[in-house]
Amino acid sequence: MSIADDTYTATVETDVAKALPRWQGWIESGAITSVFQTTHWLAAWYATLGAQAGRTPLLASIARRSDGRTVMALPLVREERDGLIRIAFADAGVTDYAAPLWMPDCPDDGEAVRAMFGALRRALPRADLWTIEKMPERIGDRPNPLRRLPGTRQSALFGNPATIGEDFEAWRFSREKTHRKELERSWRVFTRHPDARFEQVADVEHAMQVMDALEIHQRSAIHGKGWAYILDEPGYRDFYRTLIRQGLPSGEVILTALTAGEEVVAALLGLRRDTEYAMIRIGNAAGEWRNCSPGRVVIERTMAALHAQGVRRFDFTIGDYAYKRGFMPDQLDLFDSTIALSWRGLPRSGQVALKHRAKQWLAAHPQLRERLSAMKSRRPNRDQ
Repeated sequence: MSIADDTYTATVETDVAKALPRWQGWIESGAITSVFQTTHWLAAWYATLGAQAGRTPLLASIARRSDGRTVMALPLVREERDGLIRIAFADAGVTDYAAPLWMPDCPDDGEAVRAMFGALRRALPRADLWTIEKMPERIGDRPNPLRRLPGTRQSALFGNPATIGEDFEAWRFSREKTHRKELERSWRVFTRHPDARFEQVADVEHAMQVMDALEIHQRSAIHGKGWAYILDEPGYRDFYRTLIRQGLPSGEVILTALTAGEEVVAALLGLRRDTEYAMIRIGNAAGEWRNCSPGRVVIERTMAALHAQGVRRFDFTIGDYAYKRGFMPDQLDLFDSTIALSWRGLPRSGQVALKHRAKQWLAAHPQLRERLSAMKSRRPNRDQ
């Protein structure tokens, strides 16, 4: 039996201050979502990055028409990019997982999700393209219903969660011996310095000073690799500071650091909700401190401290970096959805689909992929 077009109804609000209290009410009623869609995160995002010129907040909710009960909500934004008007997630490069808020009784079969999306599409303002990136396959132990959206394809990115049982030492000894011994050595080297210590920052003003140091270290590391550092662009600095001011007192934002006297050697910014913790920014000093691996040390010390406070799931979030592998995280598959909402969006959605098919074809022909990669590496660099 097919689901009727009028089974669901959608509401789209642009007044964030009025919409977020309802969002909080749904969370308190048992709604499922990730740490990147809490009201603290969304309030900070819409007040800074979401308030930039050309962006309009769209807080969407979908309800069953039969009883008016909300089953899903999505934090969206309408923005113009590359000549197209897009409906996107509240992201702008800072949200690692694009997850909906959904109630436990929200259906997740393909037909129901398509019907909900149809209701949402009728309520959305005019746009050319729907583009949602980094949708996790699962949130907690539940499959993400957004996986069922049309135009959904596996992302090149993936998450890195690690679940630790009740015995932290048993988990620590389960890791590769070389990695574990190296971290033990690094901590010994670090603590030889006068006043060297690990701290979990509790004071907001002190947190701002630690955040300044984190940014300096992170900027230096990224520029050293020749990469663009977008976190210097307008709005990003305000976003993270707003997030800290709102979330540090409640414990939803966690800032930890390695310090030696007044110097911040390494700092790690993360999000916590109940037994889950996600790392979102890290920075560490180089130079004389490099021999004690301060980045990896601050991660392990943070994990040990939060495990003692009840955290059991530690998410290294997106990014295939070597330092993460030693902590033995699992791989969380992510998905992207691109749908043309007008004729102007058709070329872009077609381009995305073609690119995805090409990647799939190459994945099925590894020898050809290796030959193409070798040819590319031999191509002269005209910038040299």
